[in-house]
Amino acid sequence: MTWSLAQWLAWLEEGPRGGIDLGLDRVARVAERLALAPRPTVTIAGTNGKGSCAQVAADLAHACGHRTGLYTSPHLLHFGERIRIDGVLASEARLVSAFEAVEGVRQDEHLTYFEFTTLAALWLFEQEAVDLRVLEVGLGGRLDAVNVIDANVAVITSIGLDHMAELGDTIDAIAPEKAGVARAGRPAIMAMAEPPRALRATLERIGAQILHANLRVEKDTLQVAGWPQPLARIRGYSDALQRNAVGALLALEALGLRQETLAQNWPTVAENFQLPGRQQRLGDLLLDVAHNQEAAEELARALQTSGLAPCYLVLGMLEGKPVEAVAHSLAPVSQGVISVDLDTPRAIPAHRLAERLRAGGLEVLAEAPTVAEGVARARALNTSGNTIVVSGSFFTVSGALRGA
Repeated sequence: MTWSLAQWLAWLEEGPRGGIDLGLDRVARVAERLALAPRPTVTIAGTNGKGSCAQVAADLAHACGHRTGLYTSPHLLHFGERIRIDGVLASEARLVSAFEAVEGVRQDEHLTYFEFTTLAALWLFEQEAVDLRVLEVGLGGRLDAVNVIDANVAVITSIGLDHMAELGDTIDAIAPEKAGVARAGRPAIMAMAEPPRALRATLERIGAQILHANLRVEKDTLQVAGWPQPLARIRGYSDALQRNAVGALLALEALGLRQETLAQNWPTVAENFQLPGRQQRLGDLLLDVAHNQEAAEELARALQTSGLAPCYLVLGMLEGKPVEAVAHSLAPVSQGVISVDLDTPRAIPAHRLAERLRAGGLEVLAEAPTVAEGVARARALNTSGNTIVVSGSFFTVSGALRGA
């Protein structure tokens, strides 16, 4: 009997398949059986900014006439968001075919949810004969499933303290894990303002060709080092996202796309760029998945710069996240918080989240059993009609989107 996509996903979420088991040996053996052909690949690692960098790389490559496969995670509403070809979400039928193909060669190898779906994406890109693969790392880099592919170009976006149980509790420990997606003799682009010493040292040890996304962000333009003309700013997004976007631009240039071609197509990408769940406006809501300190600091800066602060917050977060640090970062822009339960066993219950948010300096006004109820309570309090920020996790933003 053929399983539906929902049945496949339910099976993959069961037991140890739904957990984390970093390492490349098992994935590499199954990938070899899938007989994946070498294809130009950009692999993107980092703590924050991977998704925006990957999206810009795929959008710009497609605009330049290249058939492009994009693999990202997690998804907000539909699993097909993770696997896109020329911007089109993979259909349920194609995803089922990809899962069947992986299972057909898996044999007795244990694969996690992420490993299985990564291989499914690579198989689908193979069947669709894409010109370019853009792969976003799920966790870390060196031992992440996407690193089974030798990237032609690696991009590392900003590095912060997240997933510390798996990667380490210092930047010096985490940075080498992110740098592990780079390859000797191939370009590695540091898409951050001040790269950590440990990152540069690791890239040098690997023997990568190190490039730095050096730019000046202005009101309407981006002045990129090595580019003769300014580029249009991606409107409505933070300075940090502009740097991620330039990292994508430089990655495509490193792959051999001509500056002239990239510059000609950049305005279309900049004008039409959308990244659901990142500084996304939805009526009176602003949705942002910020789930660590660095992302929360960036969100706070964006709220202050845009004049939206102070505002009410609806926050839901997962176990293992730095709740107190996030609260401290958001306290200056908050009128008050509603803590919410999330639809996942990994969520911090709203009452415990409230305690930790208070410990971080936020005033918690209410607790809610769902994101939708949290938004309703924030709206009832928001008599001035200000923007309400929904944040803390992909699950929080997803809950708001489902309830919209």
